[in-house]
Amino acid sequence: MEKKSLAKNSVFNMAYKGFTALFPLVTTTYISRVLLPEGVGRVAYANTIVSYFVFVASLGLPGYGVKAIAQNNETKEQRSRTFFELFLINLISTLICLAAYYIFVNSVPYFAERRMLFQIMGLMIVLNIFNIDWFYQGIEEYGFIAVRGFAVKIASFVLMLLFVKDAGDYLIYALILCIATAGNNLPNALRLPRYVAPVSGIRIRQHMRPVLILLASAVATEIYTMLDTVMLEYFHGEVCVGYYSNPVRIVRMTYTVVIALVAVFYPRISSYYKRGEKENCDALLARGTKILLLLSLPGAAGLALTADMIVPLLFGNAFLPSIRTLQILSVLVPVFSIAYFLGHIVLTAVGMERMILWASIGGAVINAVSNLFLIPAYRQEGAAIASVMAEFVVTGILLWHARKYYTLRIGGNFVFTMRISLFLLVVSVVLLKQTAGTAPWMAVPIILCAVIIYFGSLAILKNELIAELIKKAGCRIRNRRGG
Repeated sequence: MEKKSLAKNSVFNMAYKGFTALFPLVTTTYISRVLLPEGVGRVAYANTIVSYFVFVASLGLPGYGVKAIAQNNETKEQRSRTFFELFLINLISTLICLAAYYIFVNSVPYFAERRMLFQIMGLMIVLNIFNIDWFYQGIEEYGFIAVRGFAVKIASFVLMLLFVKDAGDYLIYALILCIATAGNNLPNALRLPRYVAPVSGIRIRQHMRPVLILLASAVATEIYTMLDTVMLEYFHGEVCVGYYSNPVRIVRMTYTVVIALVAVFYPRISSYYKRGEKENCDALLARGTKILLLLSLPGAAGLALTADMIVPLLFGNAFLPSIRTLQILSVLVPVFSIAYFLGHIVLTAVGMERMILWASIGGAVINAVSNLFLIPAYRQEGAAIASVMAEFVVTGILLWHARKYYTLRIGGNFVFTMRISLFLLVVSVVLLKQTAGTAPWMAVPIILCAVIIYFGSLAILKNELIAELIKKAGCRIRNRRGG
């Protein structure tokens, strides 16, 4: 297949991930006022239960499927065979989880009063059959994923406005959530004939081991990310959980948007590894790492420096104890970004998924032990420190095992321009806070000014990535004028 533009795919994916992260804030504002806490909590609880079944049903396909399709994308027959092998695995696991889910909710007396709600939410598992975003990511159709996602989210919000009118409409809200999932997954199936055709000789055995290893890794990660909340609630109650969960949400949203820019490199990197094109792979990894450093380091610095303004602006003065927690967790923006790009992507591409599992288990152990010692004394801040320690361990293990598969060259000019620009960003934020004040609403203009100073200094110092971006933009402008 014809290679897609990585730049365009990066923009599509970043826009989609950013919109996906921000969209719940809009819907929650409306739904919370209509369904009230009881209705929101009822649907959220059911959604949590069904999400675990969908999580297991998906196995490790969201990660492994991208690699498998990218590495077997040279001919339609090759691509089709790989797709149907993975689709069969997904179908079998989904049907097993679907049966287990309905047996569970229909046989446990605890769910009797809300059985209709759980019956409706079960549609999420049914629709997982067509959850094949990994296929479209593998063939680098990020534009289709983004446009489809935008349309579905907007349509689902319109349905909420039209049909969810009072607290008794929580079942309709649940159904709309399922329809939104269908809106994502069914177009996937309708578009498939363009790319695949029926083939014979389906064999799924070679895929089972990496898929199950990645599932185990995801389970280990899920466990240790849940430990913070569980242990906080046990030692200090729900209030501390609230102080902790909001900063976690901000940090996750930040690194999700940052990673989105380089996540589109994954299919291409997998393809290069399969063909033995190490130089191309090294070049792409170096470029992606530069992009991550260029965005994640100022992102972390910005969160840490403006946490005292961001927290009251977004959550109110009742959450002021979350400020220090956000400052601690801000470190995770670059750490998690690098772990994903130079660890997860590389190890999955070269078939070393088991190392991701060992890293996840190591992180879970460190997180559990650290939480046990830190949470009783330092509350939500202790949980934040434990999370940072665990991620450093995970990142260290991933990078240690992945280092042999690439040679990373960043360049002295890039490092120098980054240091100077980061220094100017920090100084500008500190000075602006001293002169303009620290009123929460001032966070927006201060952050905008810092961004302008940061990228402006990178341009003046001729940072290679920024210079290349300016050059390409200039060429496009000249071409349009000439046309």
